[in-house]
Amino acid sequence: MKRRAFLAAFVFLFFLCGIAQAEEYGTEISASVDRATALIGDRIKLSIDIEYKPGVEVALPEFKDAKIGAFEIKDSGSKTLRPIIGGDLLKCWYFIAAYSPGDHQIPPIEIKYRKKGSKDWKVAQTKALKITIGSVLPSGKNMPADIKDVKGPLGYFEINWFLVLGALILLIAIALFLMYKFRKRPAPIKLPHETALEELEAVRGNFMRNSDIKEYYAGISDCVRRYIERSFKLKAPEMTTEEFLGSLRESAALSLVLTLDQKDLLKDFLNACDLVKFAKYNPAKGEMEAIFLSAKKFIEETKGAA
Repeated sequence: MKRRAFLAAFVFLFFLCGIAQAEEYGTEISASVDRATALIGDRIKLSIDIEYKPGVEVALPEFKDAKIGAFEIKDSGSKTLRPIIGGDLLKCWYFIAAYSPGDHQIPPIEIKYRKKGSKDWKVAQTKALKITIGSVLPSGKNMPADIKDVKGPLGYFEINWFLVLGALILLIAIALFLMYKFRKRPAPIKLPHETALEELEAVRGNFMRNSDIKEYYAGISDCVRRYIERSFKLKAPEMTTEEFLGSLRESAALSLVLTLDQKDLLKDFLNACDLVKFAKYNPAKGEMEAIFLSAKKFIEETKGAA
């Protein structure tokens, strides 16, 4: 009976000592990755969580050449969480990448910790983690047979000169077609009677705006005189009415192309214009319209005689 009581007391004391040790030095460490497979160059997040009790300090691991096994460390960081209940939690993370395909292992990572004020470090290790790295190149039947060397510049006899010549001829043909299509076409030359009729309408339009009778008659007279000059090569604008009528009687060319009625029409027209221009005659509205129609009639009747 005494022996059993002694053994029970020994086990109870041993259990109490184990709890004390755990509370004073105990540290829990875990490691994980965000993916088990990746491609060459992909970033993989390695997370290490270290939970430790108050009064314990932790030393983060140092990695030589910024490498963990076959993986290169691209970035890292850490932060400490201090919950209201329980010990502190140190969270570390590393972004790593591998550049050779196959199955790789993140080796166990040693974490040092000790009681504050103590000189002796304790060491704990994470578990090894396996990651499969795949190649970015096609596999199997899709693999290229061989990597070809970079081709140098083409030699003179390697150039398809027939193709180059054909392309050049095609470009020239397109350029000529565009030049022909969009060339600036000259304005069509107007016949003397077309120009005279346009000028008559312009004179009439000016009169409708300013009501200047003298300018109106002078403009109509000038239109007819310029028409005669362009059509029959007679310097009508520079002559007086008497000189012009005299030239009209003496000109054999005009005698052949103008009828007697057309000559009389022209004579009456010019005399009517002179009355307004020089004798200050004030014509009626009907006379002003008649003088316009007389000029227009003379031009239209003689347009084919030039």
